[in-house]
Amino acid sequence: MQQTASRHISGQVLPATAERTETAAHAGNRQALWQTLFFRPNGRLNQEQGQALARILLAATGCAIFLVIGRFGYGETPFLVTLVYLLGSALHLSFVTRHKNRYLWRRYIVIVLDLGLATYVTAYFENAGVAFYPLFLWVMVGNGIRYGQHYMQFATLLGLLGFSGALATSGLLSSQPGTYIGLMFGLVLMPKFFLVMIDRLTEANSKLQAQRDEAEFMATHDVLTGLPNRAYLHTRIHQSLARAKRGQRELTIAFIDLDAFKEINDSFGHEYGDFLLAQVAEAMKSVVRESDTVARLGGDEFVVVIEDSEDGPGADTLIERLFSCVGRYYSIGEYETFVTWSCGLVVYPRDGNDVHTLLKHADTAMYAAKEKGPNHFVFYDPSMSQQVSDQLALRDELRQALDRGQLEVYYQPIVDACSGRVSSAEALLRWNHPQRGLLSPTQFIEIAEHSGLITPIGRWVVGEALATAALWQAVSDEPVTMHVNVSAHQLRMDSFVDEIRELIDASGLPSCVLDLEVTESALLQDVGRAEQLLVQLREIGVRVALDDFGTGFSSLSYLKRLPVDVIKVDKSFIDEVPANVRDCALVDAVLTLGDRLDHAIVAEGVETESQRDWLVMHGCRYLQGFLFSRPVPRPRFLDLTDAVFETAPTAVASVGS
Repeated sequence: MQQTASRHISGQVLPATAERTETAAHAGNRQALWQTLFFRPNGRLNQEQGQALARILLAATGCAIFLVIGRFGYGETPFLVTLVYLLGSALHLSFVTRHKNRYLWRRYIVIVLDLGLATYVTAYFENAGVAFYPLFLWVMVGNGIRYGQHYMQFATLLGLLGFSGALATSGLLSSQPGTYIGLMFGLVLMPKFFLVMIDRLTEANSKLQAQRDEAEFMATHDVLTGLPNRAYLHTRIHQSLARAKRGQRELTIAFIDLDAFKEINDSFGHEYGDFLLAQVAEAMKSVVRESDTVARLGGDEFVVVIEDSEDGPGADTLIERLFSCVGRYYSIGEYETFVTWSCGLVVYPRDGNDVHTLLKHADTAMYAAKEKGPNHFVFYDPSMSQQVSDQLALRDELRQALDRGQLEVYYQPIVDACSGRVSSAEALLRWNHPQRGLLSPTQFIEIAEHSGLITPIGRWVVGEALATAALWQAVSDEPVTMHVNVSAHQLRMDSFVDEIRELIDASGLPSCVLDLEVTESALLQDVGRAEQLLVQLREIGVRVALDDFGTGFSSLSYLKRLPVDVIKVDKSFIDEVPANVRDCALVDAVLTLGDRLDHAIVAEGVETESQRDWLVMHGCRYLQGFLFSRPVPRPRFLDLTDAVFETAPTAVASVGS
């Protein structure tokens, strides 16, 4: 039984299963040998192999035909010639399979072989051989299409000689010269016709492909920056997430929003804004790796997808490189602008597992970064979601608040210490929120600036303040002044001065009735432009008050250069007067400075009699604070305009005097 189940090879016993394995191996070797000789290893034919196989099939068909018609009186020579052609084609197939891109001179041999067979059969069949005329065309044009114009020229020359010789041998050249001439014209012109046609088809196909590529690019990329757009970004993130899941790696997504980009558009124009976006996009592409993705969501929002990799810099290094693109000046035409951004970061899988969640959380982190100030980045934290949701809801409600009449202007009197009467007032915005009650500007003004709502709201506040000033002036014998705060966003608008002029003209009041309060930080963002703007405001008769003086980067050179009319000392310096000697010294220095520069000084935040007495004794003429009145609505403020407040010192302040 053992011998029937096995056989002996070289003194070893080979089981029956091994025998079957050996047989299968021999069969596989034979198949591999056949594929090596005639086909590519994957069983698919390339173009030249396909042409060789077509020749084999045609030659085999010809051999069969000549074998059949040989019984009707034809000799064996055509059959033998075709058989030789068949064997030559088989050798050619084997050759091109083993040497696909080498020994290209083999193409000349194939052309000679093809035209030699065509010439022979044309001459052999005498007058009937003209029926093989298409074979000449097929060899000439076919080789030209497959191999190029040079091979077509070689085949055309050889074909003309072969066809002429065949017709001369058969006697058709002498008996029917007109037919010969016509056929020769065809052999000369047809290859040229096909060349022209192929060139035009190639050109048309190239243009069509270029249009297709352009359409596909425009559908998936941002036209301005050339970066992937929102739709293509989702595809790229899906791909990056798939790779991160397979490799069990992290994926970092940075959501970036340029700070104050709307102001840049308003100040310089959209053309310059677009130019700036293109520069920032190019800078970001230059600092990330090829495996990372930089995309533009729209407007001034960008997303960077950073894949974790064992090679090259990590995500933290790339984030540092990204921030090297901002915090510096960019040239846009003849202008220069300082660019910063806010960046929110999320990490897969910690902060989400899908595209929608990751982008949403990155957007949330970006808003949290904006709250920290320009040029900050913040990683997402789950506690941010509720806070940002509240802010987004507040932003949407603020859009409707102006139309629904929920905004209101309150007024806080500024008292003249010499007369005790109200000489001016500061207009302060309030929001009568239907659910949250009365909101001060600190709770929503930043949202208004980020969303661009500060422009229409600021214009409305100026109009309301001028309307109140008109009512006040109608019952007052003294000139009145209304102080209105303006933001840095408004100052960067090219149309700002013209809008102020239009509002004053519409009120019917003289321009001196309006004092615009501007913070130091707003003026110092672009000192050159600020100086030009203040000059324009002074030309139309509007005065400028430097608000919160002392809290920013105060510099005497700015006071010398910027044409301000009023200095408002910040409440933080008044709080410790007269108890704090240092605060008293600082306030006294500002009062002396204002007197020397002929600037009116307003002390903000006066809440006690001792503060009032010390300020009056040291020459401060204008006082503002809760000691006199809190900000009140228009009707109550108009009632206060006739009041006379106590401003004479009640006692001598000993501390800080």
